[in-house]
Amino acid sequence: MADTSPLPPFDPDRPLDLDILPDVTQVPWGMTDPPGARRAAALFDGAGAPIPAAECWRWWGEPITTLPDHDPAATAEHLPGRWLFGGIFYGHFGHLLCESTARLWALDHVQGVDGILFHPKLRFGHENRMIRDHLALFHAMGLKRLRIRAPQSPVIVDEMVIPEQGFGIGDMAAGRPEYRAFMRDRLSRAAPPEGPEKLYISRSRLPSKRGSVLLESVIEAQMEQAGYTVFHPQEHPLTVQLARYRAARAVVALDGSALHLAAMVLPEGAQVAILNRGPSQNIDDYIRQFRHFAATDPTRIDAIRDFWFPTGRRVVKRETHALLDFPHVGQALSQAGFLPAGTRWQTPSEDQIARAVADIEARQGQAMTRYPVIATHA
Repeated sequence: MADTSPLPPFDPDRPLDLDILPDVTQVPWGMTDPPGARRAAALFDGAGAPIPAAECWRWWGEPITTLPDHDPAATAEHLPGRWLFGGIFYGHFGHLLCESTARLWALDHVQGVDGILFHPKLRFGHENRMIRDHLALFHAMGLKRLRIRAPQSPVIVDEMVIPEQGFGIGDMAAGRPEYRAFMRDRLSRAAPPEGPEKLYISRSRLPSKRGSVLLESVIEAQMEQAGYTVFHPQEHPLTVQLARYRAARAVVALDGSALHLAAMVLPEGAQVAILNRGPSQNIDDYIRQFRHFAATDPTRIDAIRDFWFPTGRRVVKRETHALLDFPHVGQALSQAGFLPAGTRWQTPSEDQIARAVADIEARQGQAMTRYPVIATHA
């Protein structure tokens, strides 16, 4: 009978463990897919039993993978050698960092690994279609010699290293000791510090569907006036991103995936301020990660007045466009030491707000509905 007892609270100080098993079968897809974000995929031992240590997690307490319905007698590709199981390979950069790197720490603790084997997140005719876009991250971690695969059909591996997952979202954003050490060491080696000491990490040039805030250009202008460099990470190679974060001593940003990478290499004790950009509470994950990875306690700023989302659709919290209380943001940054004392930001006019909403509607090709938010600040 499966163990259904509740897990103890996630412990960011507990050491990680790993298993090394022979004759492991990977089944990347079932014949039917579960609903939502969950995936039917698993590893099976030589006797055909599922391997619990290979369950994949997004947050603590419930695996995101389920047992696939499959034909155990189906012909599988044979992979000779020793491979490390990496979990699910995501195309989204934030999930790639949080979940697809979460078992790589084991490479500092085992020898003779020939490659890394993932479950694919999406069905493609060729598995490399997803992997090739993210090889820079693996190369930056010094893993260029390893084969990286996400097969779309079952494979049998001579020997599989199956590490515990050391990172994720929610409570797991704190990471575990071996994972934190591995990522900071490997990514810091990839690029020496280079760039300004004050960074504002912007979302203003990301696709509008990604979600952001209205009039971020106003925030950028205010930050530039205070001596910050506006940085658009997606426009730079990964090594440049790492170099900028390693050089920074003060970082201000909306909550977003770029902060996962920044937290991994930012100098310990650097100042960080995070502006909550929507009705979700993803900001909690970034704060937790900075505390455990960079030994810094970020300044959290909640200043959302309203948010917009396409009319007639169920609201997806991470894809909204929020209006911030600009005077409150300026005051909070000033009080926390990120801006000069007495800094005053002005509230945008209704015309500015209307034009910003119209611009998003034009880019998304649909009308937007305004939703009020209960104030969380004085």
